[in-house]
Amino acid sequence: MNYIKDFEFHKMWDRYDLAWHDLHEDVNVLVGINGKGKTTLLDAINSYYNKKFPSSFYKKYGDDRIVATPLDCPVFYIQSSDIPAQVKKKGNSLLYERLMKVVLQNEHNDSFFNYRMRALNYPEESNRIGMRIDSLFKEINSYFKESDKEITIERDSNMLVFKNLIDDKTVTLAMLSAGEKQLLLILLTVFLMDEKPSVLLMDEPEVSLHIEWQEKLITSLRKLNKNCQLIITTHSPSIFASGWENNISYIEDLYVDGE
Repeated sequence: MNYIKDFEFHKMWDRYDLAWHDLHEDVNVLVGINGKGKTTLLDAINSYYNKKFPSSFYKKYGDDRIVATPLDCPVFYIQSSDIPAQVKKKGNSLLYERLMKVVLQNEHNDSFFNYRMRALNYPEESNRIGMRIDSLFKEINSYFKESDKEITIERDSNMLVFKNLIDDKTVTLAMLSAGEKQLLLILLTVFLMDEKPSVLLMDEPEVSLHIEWQEKLITSLRKLNKNCQLIITTHSPSIFASGWENNISYIEDLYVDGE
């Protein structure tokens, strides 16, 4: 397995050359002031490895505009879900739609529903799948316990829901706050990697997350998949406060010749 070790982006914004070398195979945190290209760099990494650049990109700049480590594992990208306050709890918000894509059955077999169904189709894996789901629920509940909610699978609908521990009422995913949806999206995405080598890009995952949730996020992701390389942009020191200070890179330092 080879992780992303080097990534060079030449002529970003048609002006600057960026070179990010010697990335860590576990956690990388990219910080810096607004407007220096953190999100643009993540977009480029995602587009390069998932081959999402438009043909005009290569026509204008050529294949050598990006020089990067060859990769033999999937790259996932969770972008910031900074949703306007008036639509944070609406079921049709972009964040909710992203969450439901990793929850409900889909044709790509990369959802929580599909993962559970593997226990029926492959009985020899049922114990492992059950243990992993139990571990996931335990991790999720460690975040939600202070709001007296506990995740479960509703028997009638076979849907992920929460139970209010005080009155036993059902809390649907659509009823969760933006921060709660954001957290679930991140944890489920990493869980569904099934502990396989992967790369996860996250752009400002702290958006809408309580400080205590920010502080434990990286630890939780490492529990769910220790084989996942994390590449994170953030403005919050709480994200890397739990021992990842040595894994920080400054976007300003990536500019070639100090531009």
